Amino acid sequence: MDESQTSLDVKHLQHLLAKRDHKLFLTAFENMTPPPRDFLKALGGEGLCLLLNDAEVPRNDWSNQYAALLLNRSIVAPPEAISRLATHLNSRDLTDLARQIDKKRERVRTKGPVKPKSKPVSGSSEQAILQVRRVVQIMQMFLGDGQFSDASGICRSVFRSQQERTFLRALSFRFPGLLALPNYPLDQIVALDRVDTINAKTLRYGRNCRLDAVLVIPDEGDPVAIFELDSRFHDVPENAGRDAMKNSLIAATGLPFFRLRAESPDSMTVDEWYALLSDQVLPHLDLGGRVRCRKAAYRLIPC
Repeated sequence: MDESQTSLDVKHLQHLLAKRDHKLFLTAFENMTPPPRDFLKALGGEGLCLLLNDAEVPRNDWSNQYAALLLNRSIVAPPEAISRLATHLNSRDLTDLARQIDKKRERVRTKGPVKPKSKPVSGSSEQAILQVRRVVQIMQMFLGDGQFSDASGICRSVFRSQQERTFLRALSFRFPGLLALPNYPLDQIVALDRVDTINAKTLRYGRNCRLDAVLVIPDEGDPVAIFELDSRFHDVPENAGRDAMKNSLIAATGLPFFRLRAESPDSMTVDEWYALLSDQVLPHLDLGGRVRCRKAAYRLIPC
């Protein structure tokens, strides 16, 4: 197994663990050839720990598959997890395995310190030589993106791509007096129940639609402009239909709406987005006409 293939296997298995898909995770381990390396064995043990922690009574089929992998030495796990699995399956073999691992761990703990030896030094008395054990920790790392980082926990980034992150930074730099918001809900700035020219399907879409970026006036919260980062993904007929619905909803607001498509989205820099915003966006924005005093609007209500 070459290094690139190993990295792909690790990515795939970690993705399955993040989704708690034990079925595909176990199938991948059972079909793995040649035998997994140490870090993959530890990853299999992590899957067992997640299975035991997520449910008080884990599924028997998955439990039996993990038990078979443990007994075949295809995965490694803490003795506490193996003992709990042994209790659940009433397995003597797993109990013996947990006891063996526990005894091995205890032998390492109870090893006494190495007595220092003495080595004569020319022209002086004996000098103590301290022997130490060398511990080496090996960790395999591979290049990933935000998706793999988000897979390690519940919270995730507000950006769904590197392009969104770079664009919002340029948007904030180009309009420092305004507030740039990423992935903002459409129904937060559009009163969908007041739009009479849309059908029920478009209305349902609008309630779940998000905008790639929105410029608003700080404190007042009035939207100034809406931005959508376009790509080849939007050329698919299904996505083109959703874009048409989004266009009709935003057209009802009268807000400036910009669809921006970069030839190489991942290679666009902040400076390049800044230049594009200056040349193509700024001339079409009327910032002064949108500023109003919310305090007066709240207190003075037409009769």
